[in-house]
Amino acid sequence: MSNYRFTTVSSYSLDTHDVFFTNDTVTVKLISTGQTVYTKSYGTGGLAFKCTANDFCIGTLGDNGNFSNTVDFASNPDAAIWLVKEDGQNVFIGSNDEDDNGIYHQYDLNHCPIRVLETNDVVTIECPCDSSSGPCENNCYTYGN
Repeated sequence: MSNYRFTTVSSYSLDTHDVFFTNDTVTVKLISTGQTVYTKSYGTGGLAFKCTANDFCIGTLGDNGNFSNTVDFASNPDAAIWLVKEDGQNVFIGSNDEDDNGIYHQYDLNHCPIRVLETNDVVTIECPCDSSSGPCENNCYTYGN
């Protein structure tokens, strides 16, 4: 069975901050002013994050196993990754077609962290569960709408 350890390095309240993802960078901005307070490229080393209550937490993820999905920005002009803010139920979504919710990879960030990596415009999303179908004690991954 897979397990993990997540250590928070920085945290931003989703009540006062918006989080934006591109094919290679995460940016956190103050809602009130639009000022960027954090920006970082995922790169091949990746960036780990999760939500605690309504805080977006960036940190380090140590795990003994995970499964991954990819979002191919190089081949799919409609590919996208984004955060859906919902009080205490924040979801990260990745899709090769933003308009087709039947093919969304959805990660409940309030139940498990994920790691996002990027190589050649392909984003890999790693989840610290054994597989997409289980066992994942936290039920943090779903596919489709």
